[in-house]
Amino acid sequence: MELQLALLLIGCIIVGVVALTTYERVRFSRRRLTADTKAVGASAVITRRSPPVTTGLDINPGPPREQNRFLKSNAVVAPAQEISADALLYEQLNDYEQTALMPLDLSLGLQDPDVLVAQGGNRQNMPDETVDYVVTLPGKGPVTRDAALGVYKQHEYLLEKPRHLYGLGYKTGLWSNLETDTEHAQYRSIALSVQMVDTKGPIEESELNTFTQLALKLADSLQRPTKFSMLFDEALVRARELDDFCETNDVLASINILANGPTGFSGRAIDEAARLSGLQFGVMNIYHKKNDEALGCRHLFSLANLYQPGEFEPEKVDRFRTQGLTLFMNVPCAYQPVRVFEKMTQIAKTLCEKLDGRLEDHEHHPLTDQGLMVIRTQIERLT
Repeated sequence: MELQLALLLIGCIIVGVVALTTYERVRFSRRRLTADTKAVGASAVITRRSPPVTTGLDINPGPPREQNRFLKSNAVVAPAQEISADALLYEQLNDYEQTALMPLDLSLGLQDPDVLVAQGGNRQNMPDETVDYVVTLPGKGPVTRDAALGVYKQHEYLLEKPRHLYGLGYKTGLWSNLETDTEHAQYRSIALSVQMVDTKGPIEESELNTFTQLALKLADSLQRPTKFSMLFDEALVRARELDDFCETNDVLASINILANGPTGFSGRAIDEAARLSGLQFGVMNIYHKKNDEALGCRHLFSLANLYQPGEFEPEKVDRFRTQGLTLFMNVPCAYQPVRVFEKMTQIAKTLCEKLDGRLEDHEHHPLTDQGLMVIRTQIERLT
């Protein structure tokens, strides 16, 4: 009885926090929009509009290219104003909401440790209906991993857009990615998702139809009903809206690190300094700062070779040298991008100390604390 009361109390607190967050976010956003219309925009800042989505995109960032748009450290921006009490409250509510969104451990020790390891700690792997077209196969379970994964693997290669197969853990009550779970994992419900837009553009009708047929085949195999996140035609419209938003708002914030010495940075020194700074070598053959929170893209920011092709070759780490590195983040994809940029700035300064380097912006101007503040201010205006 005491346990049930405790769980009920926790649930009430979470509902209250989320409700209060929603109310304060709406109230603050109205005030902020009024203030923004009076502010002087920077040359690199894109005209703001209400975005359909700013988080959840499963995008593997590659090294920056010349055609990317960057925030400038010498842009003309209005002087930074003192943070108001409303703004501080807004950030605190964001923190409370982040805590509320983290999965609670209510399983009384019934979790499968292998599943939790595969999930990467507290971060759930689950579909995001704001950017994904999702088909859920609900039920009481259990469904084994291989029963669902076998059918999925026979057909998913026909899709080009990022796609995933998720399961709601039978014992854990947490969502996870079947492709990273252990073979003994079991699920109550299954969900297939396909990302409606990526760097190549919005999903086409033919690919969306292929995905739908895959979902129906899996549902038939598992003898489960289907629940679609939206109508077929609505998904096509949504994909075009997302693509339009990405085209308008896609901008990078970057910090370059140039070597002070003539011999540059060695591959071994880069690898050691990056790992000590919490970066992991991964997709696109570059380093990434992983996102361990409940919201946002899987990467906070990344570290690449400043010079083409921009990547690192692990098998040549002892022979590799470069005169420069670049840390970069995709501003629209980040959850709380100002905080992400501040974290990226800290790591950039740490890498400078460890590698004997200096900071520059993407136009090779020396990057001072004032220049970093200019970029930070632009990020605030974009979000």
